[in-house]
Amino acid sequence: MRRKHLKQAEVRTLPNVFNTDQEDIIDRITAYFSNNCRFTLELGCGNGEYTIDLALQNPGRNYIGVDRAGARIWNAAQDADKAGVRNAAFLLAQIQRLREIITTPSVDEIYIPFPNPLPHRKNMKAMLVHPRYLEVYKAILIPGGKVHLKTDDDILFDYACKITAREKCTIHFSSADLYNANDVPGNIMLQTRFEKFHLSQGRTIKYICFSV
Repeated sequence: MRRKHLKQAEVRTLPNVFNTDQEDIIDRITAYFSNNCRFTLELGCGNGEYTIDLALQNPGRNYIGVDRAGARIWNAAQDADKAGVRNAAFLLAQIQRLREIITTPSVDEIYIPFPNPLPHRKNMKAMLVHPRYLEVYKAILIPGGKVHLKTDDDILFDYACKITAREKCTIHFSSADLYNANDVPGNIMLQTRFEKFHLSQGRTIKYICFSV
């Protein structure tokens, strides 16, 4: 527990980590990347493996992993630094605050790989495809910018399909069985440790890509 507290205290001092206590966060992040490229976000990035893998595969793009847990962000930032990944940074923030931070549409894509499914009806507002989050994504994405959701949970996938249809989102791709689908976007085939575990248990992976 003490080690976790040390990480939470130190994480805000790391050069590739940004947080909501800072002013002009986007200016700081842009300065860190040293280019004018738009951003790709991973929401609920945890220990950052997906963000780092995306950054390694696409060195000409900027990736930001977003999570509210300081200890997890500390791990992600350290791993990115050890791997020499300069096109990945991390943001310690609540997802619903993103439109306060990113005040102009400057995000190309949003990845949501294996979020907590929160299956109980009382938790629907916490699902990352709930309409209140879609409003956040709409505010920060460029026109036509895409959201990628990947899950093994039937309830979450069905809810995502229902909400995106109700909110008149543009569906670019949807599959209830990703690894038996055709013409799947390349980057979504990257696997988190959660996905690898689910696949080892014989679970079916679902995926939807949409614009708000």
